[in-house]
Amino acid sequence: MPQIYQSISRLLSRTYRILYVVGLMCFFTSCQWHEAKQVIITADSLDQTEHIIYDDTVALGRAIRCLDNPIGRLFQRNTLGKAYYYLGRNFSISNQIAAAADCYIEADRLHINDPIYRGRVNTNMGYICAQNNSDSLALIFYEHASTYFKEGGHRWRYAQSLLNIIPCYIELNIFTIADSLLQVAQSYQLDSAYQARCYETRGLYFYKQQQYDSALVYFKQGLKYWQSETERCFSYVKLMQTHYFGRKDFQMVIPLANLIVEYSNNPNHLANAYYCLLLDAKENKDVNKLSQYTHARTDALKLLRDSTNKYAEATPKLLEYLQNPHPWRWVWISFPIIIILCIFFAIGIWIYRKRSCSANEQIDVLSTHLRTREENILHQQSLLAFEKGLTEIMDKYHSPRNHWRHYSTLKKDIAPWLRDWTAKLDTLPLSEQEKIFCTISLIYPNLSDIEIADFMCYAKGSIRILKNRIFKKIGIHSSEFSHFLHNLSICK
Repeated sequence: MPQIYQSISRLLSRTYRILYVVGLMCFFTSCQWHEAKQVIITADSLDQTEHIIYDDTVALGRAIRCLDNPIGRLFQRNTLGKAYYYLGRNFSISNQIAAAADCYIEADRLHINDPIYRGRVNTNMGYICAQNNSDSLALIFYEHASTYFKEGGHRWRYAQSLLNIIPCYIELNIFTIADSLLQVAQSYQLDSAYQARCYETRGLYFYKQQQYDSALVYFKQGLKYWQSETERCFSYVKLMQTHYFGRKDFQMVIPLANLIVEYSNNPNHLANAYYCLLLDAKENKDVNKLSQYTHARTDALKLLRDSTNKYAEATPKLLEYLQNPHPWRWVWISFPIIIILCIFFAIGIWIYRKRSCSANEQIDVLSTHLRTREENILHQQSLLAFEKGLTEIMDKYHSPRNHWRHYSTLKKDIAPWLRDWTAKLDTLPLSEQEKIFCTISLIYPNLSDIEIADFMCYAKGSIRILKNRIFKKIGIHSSEFSHFLHNLSICK
């Protein structure tokens, strides 16, 4: 008895130590999770009230490292997803586009509960693709974002998402859908910036179709809705291109190019503007301006090339994500399956020891079961193939051929379908006429004995004698004849 008490005491002591360690781990984990959640609460507050992005990337990185593990992904999925989203926004602002794309992919992969956040994540991924002129890829992400914004009931973001989708359709020359979506977008009466985007998008719709007069009208209408010259620069570029390519009105191009140079920091806008100014300097033979604009355009093109390369580096990651959204899903699926299998394995061992079953007996039973099952499957497959062959013969030969009165000719004609069957038939102690009767009875089961007798040129009484002789030779009753014929090819 004292030994039993000592064993129980040791067991309880070990249990208490294990529980103590587990409790400490849970305590420290919960503290870390609380800190990570506070970071995201602060980020959300700044985003929603002041419309600025939380820029403490160190805190965001610490939150991600704390939560990005199987337990964190299971219980703190929303917090982790938002952390990745805000870190991605910081990378985007600092022009680290590939790193931003990685963060957006992780955020989208975590399926944040709030559809607005999921829409914002997909909008940013679509923007990266659009900057690399991957319009079909951008369209996929923009449409995902639009679906999420609509689900979340955010009217402003949904309307803006339509204006992201429409240029993709325009660039892909799908004008019917673009026009119908434009009509939906124009039905929303939002702020002046939204109205300006609507007019710009309608202008792009006509510009892409080389309807330059209509494009000019809408680009000019959009200008009055922007609040600053910097915001108008995109419209200035499109007006400049429309005047240059559409109307060949070079005099209207130069003032617009000067406005772009003065107010825009976009290298793409500047490269277009300096190109037009270069042409004007060449026309006026102004060497100083020609040199100035050449160097300025070279610098703009270098910045544009660097920016394009960064977006080009990120776009394949987003394409790969679309093609395989969850590359490690097999790990997450395999892990619980392995655990379950281990549990079953342990239970099996326990049952094995409990019942003292012989392993060899279990293997024999299992092998027999598998062998029987395999034989049944093969049997069914053989029957199906056999019936298919009979159907094909009847489709080709609707009635017995006259030259089939010779067994060798009959066997040759049906060989592509019943070679194995005739081979088994040839092993039976039957005459050629008896084999012909068996074969015709198999292929044409609807023929009566009289019809078969007519085909074989036998009298009715003679055919009955022939049948009885066959039954006697193969040792069956008349009721078993059809079943015997059908199973002949698969009998061992």
